[in-house]
Amino acid sequence: MTAELRLTGLARRRVERVSALLFELGALGVQEDWLPGQAPEPQQPWDDGPPPPEPERVVLVAWFEDPDRPAIERRLRPAASPVSPVWAATPEVDWEESWKARFPPIVVSPSLTIAAPWNAPPGALVVEPGQGFGTGHHRTTLQALRALDRLTPPGHGLRSAIDVGCGSGILALVAAARGLSVVGVDVEEAAVREAQANLERNGFRGRFTIEPASTLVEPADVVLANLHAELVRELSADLLRLTRRWLVVAGILEDREQVVHEALPGLVLHQRVIEEEWVSLVFERRR
Repeated sequence: MTAELRLTGLARRRVERVSALLFELGALGVQEDWLPGQAPEPQQPWDDGPPPPEPERVVLVAWFEDPDRPAIERRLRPAASPVSPVWAATPEVDWEESWKARFPPIVVSPSLTIAAPWNAPPGALVVEPGQGFGTGHHRTTLQALRALDRLTPPGHGLRSAIDVGCGSGILALVAAARGLSVVGVDVEEAAVREAQANLERNGFRGRFTIEPASTLVEPADVVLANLHAELVRELSADLLRLTRRWLVVAGILEDREQVVHEALPGLVLHQRVIEEEWVSLVFERRR
């Protein structure tokens, strides 16, 4: 049984010294956490100014296997005083099975299911969870998947798709499964490798690259952009240039939606979906 030791309210200036001592005493791992109510709002890409100052006190957590608790407390007392350690038992966990349980199959529609390889039902598209963003479980990815599913019913007549910021390639994979030729771009080499592997795992072909969208020449019938609003604005010239018919935009916080509309003149809003704070938009270029 693993034991957890928690030091609540430890002075930040002592964290480095106490962490080193915990490892010396046999800690399996050490983690620094915020005190309740002190966790700051996450910095967003559009936030200006410096981050908020770090609080003077923190929670330091360490884990031990069969620790000598009195001996550890004696050694900690001078370094951590006046904070006293609090112990708790942590049950043994099969971390591999626990991790796998985080990825149940995603049923996008009656004709589209996406699943990890260990629990994929017959006919599902298989995506190996990895470093690349996008297993279909996040709200923004699911919104984009649903939009793409609606645009590609049987006999849809679309021929090509570009996935800008492809991550794991899940959107490109669905487009390929619906008969479209696909190209994906991302700034992360690991994401591009995973996207290519996911496409090949399902028996499809496509091209993924870390080259920027500005290097793409041929427009596509569908352009997919699961990106935050400021990045849509930054890439707007390429998104407009590459969109032959449909542009699907997801990953937009409701209070940043206007940024997207202003960045994409000339396209007609075809559909808007909002779930919690997330908005997805489908634009159409009408001839």
